Amino acid sequence: MSPSSFSFKLGVPNDPDSTAIIGEMARHAAEYAQLEAAAVQAFAERAQAAAAKAFKAGGATSQATFAAAEGALTMTIGGESVSERLS
Repeated sequence: MSPSSFSFKLGVPNDPDSTAIIGEMARHAAEYAQLEAAAVQAFAERAQAAAAKAFKAGGATSQATFAAAEGALTMTIGGESVSERLS
């Protein structure tokens, strides 16, 4: 595991409060990946928006996957993905 090569998964309930959890985990992943401050903020906001969209699909829970690989940090949840190029 390194700032440019890692992955982790997180299961969250499909409710509006969980978007904040996804945003915060995206922020931690982006900081670990050593993105610049503005990119950290942008990635967290886009991840939170993707989670809100994914939660509308229904179901009790969703699994978010955060991964840094091949020069990008990506978060995927419920078929929605956001990415940010690594510095």
